[in-house]
Amino acid sequence: MEIVATASDSTALVEALSKHAVDVVVTDFSMPGGEYGDGVAMLGFLRRRFPKLPLVVLTSISGVQVLASIGKAGVDCIVGKLDPAADLALAIRAAFRRDGFLSASIVQQLEQLQEVALTKREIEVLRMIAHGMTQKEIAEQLKRSRQTVSTQKHSAMRKLGLKRTSEIFDYALDQGMVSASQVARGLPEGSEDG
Repeated sequence: MEIVATASDSTALVEALSKHAVDVVVTDFSMPGGEYGDGVAMLGFLRRRFPKLPLVVLTSISGVQVLASIGKAGVDCIVGKLDPAADLALAIRAAFRRDGFLSASIVQQLEQLQEVALTKREIEVLRMIAHGMTQKEIAEQLKRSRQTVSTQKHSAMRKLGLKRTSEIFDYALDQGMVSASQVARGLPEGSEDG
């Protein structure tokens, strides 16, 4: 295997893929700061822009809803960052053959998937709120109206039985959407609670 290029955000990733012929892309799920977003939004963009390019997602995020949304975005190969390095090599080879690969830790988490049917957009909005973004910032990054983001937030909260925005942080931490250090900074100033 040969590494053709590396990227630190979605902008650099798309530029690299536009310049270099590659057989498989290995990307982190969380790559904030790029023009094409990160998480499910970035994966969806890559699927549309490079539909035949196999993707492997390497992630430390362990929430079953997030992992399910990665699969729904068209990614068949997912490896946890704490899994053995050999799993990444197996995933890359599987992606190259157009086969699926889920590391043992990912399979175990997906087996616990609950029947709370959040849409991938609702999951993405919750994850971004948990990262401390305001609804206005989320709307700008996802190129949606603030009202749409608000509707998705409240729909997800209703489905999950959450009453306050602050409960999104607890849910996101419990589901592995964010780390404890990311949640520690709490709600950003001026964010809506409700």
